[in-house]
Amino acid sequence: MRHALLLAALWTMTLLAYSNSFTAALIFDSNRVVLQDTRIRAVTPENRHLIWTQDYWYPTLAGGLFRPLTTLSYQWNYAVLGNGPHPAGYHWINLLLHLVNIALVYLVGLLIFEAPWPAFAMAALWALHPLLTESVTNVVGRADLLAAFGVLAGLVCYTRSVAATGWRQAAWLVAAAASSAVGIFSKESAIVVLAVVPIYGLAFGRATTWRSRLPVYAALSLPVLVYLQMRSHVLANLPSLVTSFGDNPLVGAGFWTARFTAVKVIGRYLWLLVWPAHLSADYSYNQVPLFRWRFDSLEDAKTLFALAMCIAAAAAAVVAWRRAKPVFFFIAFFFVSLSPTANLVILIGTIMAERFLYLPSIGFAGCLVWLVVEACRRWPAMRTAAPAMLGVLSLALAARTFARNSDWHDEQSLWASSVIACPGSYKTHTDLALATMSLPDGTGLDIAQAQLERALAILGPLPDHLNPTSAWASAGFFYRLKGDMLAQSDASKPGYDPHSNPWYRKSLEIFLRGKRIDEAWNRAMKQRNLADGKPIADFGWPQLYLGLGRLYQRLQEPQQALEAFQYGLTIRVQPEFFEEIYATWRALGDPEKAVKALMEGLAVDPTQTQLASRIVQFYRETAPMSCALTSAGGSVSLNLGCPLVHDHLCGASQHLVERYRQPGHKAQADAVIASAVRTLGCPAEMFK
Repeated sequence: MRHALLLAALWTMTLLAYSNSFTAALIFDSNRVVLQDTRIRAVTPENRHLIWTQDYWYPTLAGGLFRPLTTLSYQWNYAVLGNGPHPAGYHWINLLLHLVNIALVYLVGLLIFEAPWPAFAMAALWALHPLLTESVTNVVGRADLLAAFGVLAGLVCYTRSVAATGWRQAAWLVAAAASSAVGIFSKESAIVVLAVVPIYGLAFGRATTWRSRLPVYAALSLPVLVYLQMRSHVLANLPSLVTSFGDNPLVGAGFWTARFTAVKVIGRYLWLLVWPAHLSADYSYNQVPLFRWRFDSLEDAKTLFALAMCIAAAAAAVVAWRRAKPVFFFIAFFFVSLSPTANLVILIGTIMAERFLYLPSIGFAGCLVWLVVEACRRWPAMRTAAPAMLGVLSLALAARTFARNSDWHDEQSLWASSVIACPGSYKTHTDLALATMSLPDGTGLDIAQAQLERALAILGPLPDHLNPTSAWASAGFFYRLKGDMLAQSDASKPGYDPHSNPWYRKSLEIFLRGKRIDEAWNRAMKQRNLADGKPIADFGWPQLYLGLGRLYQRLQEPQQALEAFQYGLTIRVQPEFFEEIYATWRALGDPEKAVKALMEGLAVDPTQTQLASRIVQFYRETAPMSCALTSAGGSVSLNLGCPLVHDHLCGASQHLVERYRQPGHKAQADAVIASAVRTLGCPAEMFK
């Protein structure tokens, strides 16, 4: 009952600290994994197959990640619980997972401290720390929650299995394997369970032999081996990824420069654990400057200080192995659980992220509580003051967590706080600009312009092959928007020439720089995939070409616009391109190609009702007396039996298959062929 009451108190404090998180929107990366992932919208065999055979970031990009259980949990939210695009249900599931992990941390604390109050203090300090909001309040952090569950539950199951015999031991072994499977199939970093459990055994397992631990080690390892095999098979059929220098500058640095800078990042993590006053959703280039081997600079001094801290922590762990087992375990736990994302061995997709501390911060909380416990043991006067101090600290952390949750309310609040915390990151400035330029009545345009100019000032000196395309695409879009506003007043003037619009000229300059950057990225991706023996496709940022094509439309250069749209489609087939291609072909006076473009777009995404409406309007304008349209019940629809419509649909399907075949999307091409032949009655020969 005492443990139940303590857990109830922990959960109540956490619920209060996160009580304002349920209204947070699906922003940042949560937008992609929930709102843009078509696999989670319905529970079907096709979607299940895609979840187990495609990248985590499907369909927007290839990130080299395989996290099927996390994606299935989003599908459960979206389709089974019926949450759809509404965020509250996703936040509740995230918080429930966090509450389960709090209980597991409390159990781990009981195992290590062998007393309720230190376990309670450790769980409270961890549960309420504001760094954890990026994993709890940010819906995409669910992968970290599930991975942490796998590691913590695997550790608890290990301790129970070595103390049990017979069927009870078998049950705990099955539970350990299931926990490991949940963790590893949710996020790759859960592989640390294979190191955390032996470290615990080294610290506290003197009563058991290594031979008696082998069954649980095998139970934990089996799901990991299965996952690694499946992951290897899935990623072998997907494009290889070249990590962006903008997201992780370490990929463009020398070996030792990258490792010293990674150590500096660990120092930043430790500081954020101690003083989480300024938190950010992003730490991209150039928030963490590379180590420059100039020992008189402040940034290099921070690196050396962080290195000294890491060496001191390692030395303390070695000494504590004999004298203070909990300290040894907590220090080792921190560094081992951080290792997959620390960029010390393998360079990952980002240089730094607060969500990476969700699991390692348990080690920090444990060390802090151990210090308090030791102080109480050595100085009896501390036995009264210590609980009060921990209580005040917990309240302070809870208050900061509550305040941090408000930053996650929407894109504008998130990036406004991130710019303050990380003024050196190009991405914080770019995303704040995108969030403010859409404010009503143009109130955010001046802010957006200032933020974009700051982002481009950060990126400008970088060579094309290191530059990220996204910021230049966003800036080009913004300046085109400014040009549209000026054109509204100037277009009615005699002899108006859109090329005289200064904002259009600036937009074109930015877009063309972005195009050169994107071409350099495309070459790098092709070289990587060629080296890996994978199909060579065009890679890049499709929104850049959508924006460039629309700018060419404003400049009354339809042929250049068409080239931009067509190239964007080779990167990613998405409906917006087809609508713009339709308008461009109409401007060029080719109605046949115009309507086929609309039909291609509708074949890609049948839910695009505006494309269907445009097709109906097209036939009304160009063939009003033909059989193309039919009326029923007061509504007008396409007559699929009309030879004119049939020929257009088959031609559009043939063209779409050619688009899919070029990048090597055989499954999509086969699906279009099957639909065209069976549903539309198109000749199979035209697709050979």
